[in-house]
Amino acid sequence: MSLTLADIIECLETPEIWGNPEVCVEEITYDSRQVKRNSLFVAIRGEKTDGHNFVYKASESGASVIIAEKNPPADFQFDKTSWIRVANSRKALGPVADLIYGHPSQEMVLIGITGTNGKTTTTFLLESILMAADFVPGIIGTISHRWPGFETPASNTTPEASDIQKMLAAMRHSGVTHVLMEVSSHGLVLRRLDGCSFDVGMFTNLTHDHLDFHQDMVSYYEAKRILFNELLPASNKLSASAIINLDDFYGSRLAQETAGVPIITYGFNEQADIHPLNKEISISGIRANIGVPNEVLSITSPLAGSFNLQNILAAVSAGVTLRIPREAIVNGVKSLKTVPGRLQRIESQEGSLFVDYAHTPNALKNVLQALREISDGRLITLMGCGGDRDRTKRAVMGSEAAVGSDFLVITSDNPRSEDPLTIIEQIEVGVIESGFKKILHDSIHSGISDKSYIVIPDRRQAIEWIVTRLQPRDTLLLAGKGHETYQEIHGVRYPFDDRVVASEIINRLKPCKPGNHFLDAVTMRPEV
Repeated sequence: MSLTLADIIECLETPEIWGNPEVCVEEITYDSRQVKRNSLFVAIRGEKTDGHNFVYKASESGASVIIAEKNPPADFQFDKTSWIRVANSRKALGPVADLIYGHPSQEMVLIGITGTNGKTTTTFLLESILMAADFVPGIIGTISHRWPGFETPASNTTPEASDIQKMLAAMRHSGVTHVLMEVSSHGLVLRRLDGCSFDVGMFTNLTHDHLDFHQDMVSYYEAKRILFNELLPASNKLSASAIINLDDFYGSRLAQETAGVPIITYGFNEQADIHPLNKEISISGIRANIGVPNEVLSITSPLAGSFNLQNILAAVSAGVTLRIPREAIVNGVKSLKTVPGRLQRIESQEGSLFVDYAHTPNALKNVLQALREISDGRLITLMGCGGDRDRTKRAVMGSEAAVGSDFLVITSDNPRSEDPLTIIEQIEVGVIESGFKKILHDSIHSGISDKSYIVIPDRRQAIEWIVTRLQPRDTLLLAGKGHETYQEIHGVRYPFDDRVVASEIINRLKPCKPGNHFLDAVTMRPEV
């Protein structure tokens, strides 16, 4: 879409302008390496680089307009490039991109899902429901960004504002009817969602995470509120509404503090608009009768655990709010067999192994509680914590792992630029405080004993050590990486997938275990 500078400034707050107002704008970018002729370059301040340092490069590459937070340099050539100064470049990026791409979110149903835990599973459930109703969903999420004819792994849960608008435009072109977007607190604070016109905002929960960025839980909560108190009320969708988990402390508070849009609540709380009337949770999945306005839905799902029933309630609430046929809601929930890296099962006839993305204290607690409900033997957890992220949660993660498990293997997650042993030591503080004793793994007599733990920094070695010592009734949780297909060490990403590594070890052990019957190479583990 070709626009002039005069068109652009209509969606900006108090802009100051230098240069020709009739210049042509056809594209938008915040990356000077992607600037082409007639591009609009938005100079934003990042964690490592500042776009203001690349304005000359952008102009030389053909940018017709630059948006920045500073006045133009004295020697800047306005015959090539016009200049707009704004108070906040990030806040300008989304609305301008929305304009350039022709307001794509206004032509589709846009659902934003935010919360510490449950975003991805809720997104997969709602995607399945929409497909059962013959709609065409598009996804912007933690695992991937996908729509008909396109899928790419996600580098960020919530991309930059102009990337979001570009994807929305591509979805519109591909016939997408409903967009499901995982909305991170970082994305909200960094104004990546500005310019989006939401139909529904969903809040799942708020628990300890990202305090390296937000500093405290109050700031973390205020970041989430942006979706409900700014973006939803500003939406031009007449039916814009909020869906909130009433069981969560911060959800209950948010329900009281959200104004300007209708609110639908869900949860186990009987006061919630949508709640289970009865439930049965077992190793085979979930069965529940869910009360919705003027009706009861009988739900079955192969997903396990009470926390997944919470996710189902969230998805059902969205389906009801969007007036999806009840039959499609029921069939959609039933059809979703698994979510990549979310309590994903790798099992044998002798025992169970699960891979889960749980990388926050609450997520780990919920997963372990769910596994305890369906396990009749020892519950063993292999876990670590990511580097260059919230250090305050590491001891808490160790404590939750110890409280919920019979035995622990502490290893590396994605140490990134940090020393893996330092991270492990911080995890151990919570483990030791919970009464666990450390054992050494270099002894030939090393084995699994209750209320104890072992440290094996190399994650592959750690998985092999524990898999070769499992007994038939043991349940093993590989926690923290879930769907991830890499491990980042000293800034370098190496191929690594817990599911693949565990399967390789299982297959290697298979010939050594006569009489052990494997169902398939991916989902089985050996008898030891």
